[in-house]
Amino acid sequence: MSGVEMLSTGGGITIQQVKLAPDGLEFSEDVSAARWVEDSLREFGKLRSLLPAGLSAYARVFHPAYLRGDRKQPVRWSTVASWTGQAVHPRMQFERIANLSEAPRDIYKDPPWGYLPQHGSIPEEECAALVDVLRSFTSTPGRCCFCLWEGYGNIDISLYPDAARVRAPGRDYLLFRGPIDAVMSFLVGDGPFWGDSPNAWWPEDRAWCVATDIDLCDTYVGGSNECIEAVLSNPGLEALPAALDARL
Repeated sequence: MSGVEMLSTGGGITIQQVKLAPDGLEFSEDVSAARWVEDSLREFGKLRSLLPAGLSAYARVFHPAYLRGDRKQPVRWSTVASWTGQAVHPRMQFERIANLSEAPRDIYKDPPWGYLPQHGSIPEEECAALVDVLRSFTSTPGRCCFCLWEGYGNIDISLYPDAARVRAPGRDYLLFRGPIDAVMSFLVGDGPFWGDSPNAWWPEDRAWCVATDIDLCDTYVGGSNECIEAVLSNPGLEALPAALDARL
């Protein structure tokens, strides 16, 4: 059987991708449901290359850093900024507020006190908190679309040889469908395929849209004013307002 073989986290046991989709989701060869996103995205390097225009408001959700130790303890960006005397603002960059080197060779170098925020995937706790918020702001929570970048090394692309892709600036995605709560299966499901959150997801009624780029350590959300206010005020999320012309 074709598949990507990897060593399990238990060590030494070869595991293989054999499922087309995470639990509770279906792989979709029909990508027409993503056309409204594809037609709107532009200007690679700005937020408008990740989220569609036309939504009333946008927010930036910061992935936490972590303290070094036996158990990773999350640390908010605002806390890191308070340590270094840097200002907290919607367009802040982690390397700058943490006083880290911005040299390309050091981009993934952890700070001496802990670990960088997670790149390319929203952490499980923040994803769950976001789902709790967004579930109340769609009339179709049971029918959502989820885009996953086809370039992740743990995806066996040979299982999807002729399937259409969702096309975005600089990125091509596989499309999955299912209820909003099934998004957690990308993060906590069995097998080597799963472990990365979808890079874009939205409900059938297009009430909101979420985006996490593969190279970024934050997640962006667009929706109604009420939806974004709920994201900004949720105690389980560190978030600030965002604008479509913001550079990434």
